[in-house]
Amino acid sequence: MIWFLLLIVLFAFMMGFFQVPIWIMYGVLVGVLILILYRNPLIFGKDAEKIMAYLKKSKAPYMQFLFHFLNGDLSAAEQVMGKIRSKKSKRNSELMLLMEKKQYGKAKELLREMGGHKTKWYALSDIAIKESDLEAFKQNKAKITDTFFLNMLEVDQAVDDGKKDEAVGLLDSMIPKLRGYKLLTAVQYRKHILEGRVDEF
Repeated sequence: MIWFLLLIVLFAFMMGFFQVPIWIMYGVLVGVLILILYRNPLIFGKDAEKIMAYLKKSKAPYMQFLFHFLNGDLSAAEQVMGKIRSKKSKRNSELMLLMEKKQYGKAKELLREMGGHKTKWYALSDIAIKESDLEAFKQNKAKITDTFFLNMLEVDQAVDDGKKDEAVGLLDSMIPKLRGYKLLTAVQYRKHILEGRVDEF
């Protein structure tokens, strides 16, 4: 990746040296950026297995964390989490582990330190489902506008009510419309439900 970025810088320098018009330079750089984003399976990937393989091959600690976490290997995920440098990514990783371990009190403490965004409201809504706190659920859900998170809350509610077939059906209707990390999350959640690794409360 570093070599690729260096080549882009070199290419930009060469265009500047030959006095290529600035709008062409920007056009080329924007085109390359779009190509990079499009080729990133975590953003636009349509194949969950390829996305998982991408995470497995990645040397970035956060990607390794996601690989272990989504495969249900929490001890390996926790070990890798210590290597994550980004504070935001580390905090998100810690939150995911706390939620998976059903340590909702600690998760809520961590969420208080986080700024208001869709992940926070989704996590608080999910905790409210687990704790049967209808008022907190309504308040937090009302702050979510992302369709994916709203649909996932429906799945969480179905699982909590013991309606696992309904939860799988909801995921089946979502999966064809999803891309990238959201697709992988839904596919793995479905797999965990079918394997009996997700329990109602």
